[in-house]
Amino acid sequence: MITPMTHATLVCLKQDAPDLLDALRNFAGMHLKLIPNQHHDILELEEEIKECNRFIQKLETIEEPVQNAASESPEAMVAHCGRLYQILSRAQTLDQKLLKEEHSWAPFGTVKTETLSALKEQGLSVEFYRAAVSPVDLPAQSAWLTADPGFGVAVSSESLEQVETASLKMPVRTPQRIQQLRTHIAKIQQASHEELARVAGSLPEIKRFIDQKADQLDFLKAKAGMGDEQELAWIEGFIPSEKLSELEQQASKWNAALQTREPVLEDPTPTLLKQSNFVSWIQPIFNFLGVTPGYNEVDVGWSFLIFLSIFSGMIIGDAGYGFVLLLTVLGINLWKPASRGKFANLLYLMGGATVIWGLLTGNIFGIMDIPAIFPSLSPIADPKATMNVCFIMGAGHLTLAHLWNLWNKRKSLQALAEFGWIGSTWTMYCVTGQMVLGWEALPAFTGPLFITSMALIIIFMTPPKAFKEQWVDHMMLPLSFVNNFVDVVSYVRLYAVGMATFALASSFNSMILAGSSERNLLANGVMMIVLILGHGLNFILAGMGVLVHGIRLNTLEFSSHLGLTWSGIPYTPFKKRDS
Repeated sequence: MITPMTHATLVCLKQDAPDLLDALRNFAGMHLKLIPNQHHDILELEEEIKECNRFIQKLETIEEPVQNAASESPEAMVAHCGRLYQILSRAQTLDQKLLKEEHSWAPFGTVKTETLSALKEQGLSVEFYRAAVSPVDLPAQSAWLTADPGFGVAVSSESLEQVETASLKMPVRTPQRIQQLRTHIAKIQQASHEELARVAGSLPEIKRFIDQKADQLDFLKAKAGMGDEQELAWIEGFIPSEKLSELEQQASKWNAALQTREPVLEDPTPTLLKQSNFVSWIQPIFNFLGVTPGYNEVDVGWSFLIFLSIFSGMIIGDAGYGFVLLLTVLGINLWKPASRGKFANLLYLMGGATVIWGLLTGNIFGIMDIPAIFPSLSPIADPKATMNVCFIMGAGHLTLAHLWNLWNKRKSLQALAEFGWIGSTWTMYCVTGQMVLGWEALPAFTGPLFITSMALIIIFMTPPKAFKEQWVDHMMLPLSFVNNFVDVVSYVRLYAVGMATFALASSFNSMILAGSSERNLLANGVMMIVLILGHGLNFILAGMGVLVHGIRLNTLEFSSHLGLTWSGIPYTPFKKRDS
């Protein structure tokens, strides 16, 4: 459920504002609503923190940090880290330049500075060319030395400036000098990386230092975002209603006046989800997608969790892959107990659903001869039965969305329009059955059901008072009905992606296992490795299918029928990061 919020305003004397903010930060329960106000100090500190976070991301990639007692302050180590990365950047730029110069000399082999100097001291001109043969207009007293195919060197006692073929502009540095410099740069890079590994050993201290900087930034933003007039200052925000009594008690201790009210629709009210342990398993997906339901919307965590698990089972569709997923997660949890948590529990649930669907359909590692509990749902059976299950599930999923809306609107006549949308959804299911599944005719109730549903929608979808502003929704109804049909049909993706997973798995089996009796033991061993890699690739593709299609059906089709926009603001109370 979405936790009820209360809008709160704390008022104090202007000189007491810093103390109030400090106390409010220690209270750690109020999501601030700040007045936009970007000071120079704020922008400067934001940029400093961004740069430090970039350093931390780079330091986290160091595989073997050197663990030692930090002899410098975290601030000094951050500055040192910045200098080291600057040195590495400059060294890399110079090395790339030298590498290009080295490539320029490469066709001509070893060229010594002493040789070129000696020739020039004797009054000879030396030029390098990209040419397979000597230019025809070389002076008579000239020598042509062939280098790599397509390159050559001209040496002449006369000037070569009049030769029409353009000579190559060679680097000032000779190959020997270039190699010396690149060797020196490599030593600098190695020393810098070793020093960065030492800095990475103090990464926890650096992170704590950055957190302190971020806390300082939050405080500056809160101070700049306060309202003030004459001798008074105030700060606005939102607090969970269950904490309101505690805030009232604290406000008197802070010598601050407290004013509260219910949030209105225009308020940027944050969303705090309060879920059961089971439903909270879906939270890693919400965090990954960066989505939060709006404060005035609904928490769909439980339906998202249940249907995503079912969709995952149908998309992966292979009991063997489900067992592999379960064993993999179990092995990681046993190896690293810290990996246990909500995401691991979600993977267990998805793996279990995959095993169940695979056993129901007789699909284990794409082997075709395994009997199914429901033969009509087998991947090698007529696909219409499985597609029908997908359409029924789609219509049921969308019906749940409208039943949810109906409950929320139960005190309004608009609830009758939700009955209409439910009827429209099942009408579209019947149309899908005739168009896709090949039903001979629509059920007799289809026409009356659609007419009744359409009448309920047209009459009750908009309150009479709002018709003037929302009349365009009625004009868009034909498109809405088409979208309803498309949304039902879109659930066929569960069959399509699951079938693709099976087809790829069975194809690997056919290609690798065919003729195995004619191959020797070594060849069969190699082919088994190829088979395992093939199934591994297929498993990864199936997982990507879950991310794309399983999540889409919840966040797009289902949510659009529910009216869920995912426009919520996550509840982030004003507090120190270590609290």
